[in-house]
Amino acid sequence: MRRFFIAIAAVFAVFPARAQDASWDNVVAAAKKEGSVVVYSALSGPPAVARMKAFEAQYGVRVDHLIARASEVTERIRIEQAARRYIGDIYIASPATLPGHAKAGELQPAMSVPNAANLSDDIERDPNGVPVWSPPYGILTNARLVADGEITSWSDLLNPKWKGKMTGDDLRLSGAGAAMFEATYKAFGREYHEALAEQDYVVTRNNREAERQVARGEYAVYFPQQLPYALALKGLPIRMIAPKEGWVYASAHFALLTGAPHPNAARLLTQFMLEPESQLAFANAGLIPVTKGVVEKANDDARPFLRTKLLGGGTYESQEKMMALAAAIYK
Repeated sequence: MRRFFIAIAAVFAVFPARAQDASWDNVVAAAKKEGSVVVYSALSGPPAVARMKAFEAQYGVRVDHLIARASEVTERIRIEQAARRYIGDIYIASPATLPGHAKAGELQPAMSVPNAANLSDDIERDPNGVPVWSPPYGILTNARLVADGEITSWSDLLNPKWKGKMTGDDLRLSGAGAAMFEATYKAFGREYHEALAEQDYVVTRNNREAERQVARGEYAVYFPQQLPYALALKGLPIRMIAPKEGWVYASAHFALLTGAPHPNAARLLTQFMLEPESQLAFANAGLIPVTKGVVEKANDDARPFLRTKLLGGGTYESQEKMMALAAAIYK
């Protein structure tokens, strides 16, 4: 009799899994019917683009991917939402940005995807989006102008030797610059940034050109440099520094925009980005993966960097205050 009840229980235990599989099959079919998905991002790069191409090849669903600065994407979303001319499906952004969009009614609740069950316990969560990767930011140096070990810390940027010889992101604007400002302000105080402002570093809004300028020796240092872009420069005379205090970082979450024309394709793309193959591709490229057991499998170039501790990043609660402080210091 006991075996009978165990057998019955086992049969019924299969039903939820099968129901879930059938439900997800419906999502896949609907996504293919939608045929495309529109993605806006300030946190994407070559690794994400490569996985989106793999997604297109696997499912036959086209990805239209716009990459721009966070401030530019925010304005695009605001205009579309105000006009109720819904074009975008997914917004890839950090938890420092998403709550503001949610309060404005521009986001739907976080997408439900099966692979979210594999998220690591220590990954930053946000009710407005699904975490998919985290880009770490450090310091890029020219290997011929900066000796090995000469810069190991965020504080080393204050060395008078580098005055007028550095280029960096605008710390007054949302994005990597704002994340660096907040993390280092909280860690080192206002005095740090007042001293950094006196270094006369050249502000740039063209990050990809800035790293090439460092490689050519036009500048000795660029900050904050995203790790994947630095790893892609292998063979050039550059050195990527993981500051001893830790990386500045941002968590890239996939959020579903209000009125998204292709909601099923959006869910399918998010699920795909959490697949083990995608997560390992991100890790090998220098992005911090969000699912369990991936860092240990990363290649030798990326793995040591991915084990570096995190200093911090931007937060929604402090964003306005921090941007006002940055504007007051970096005039």
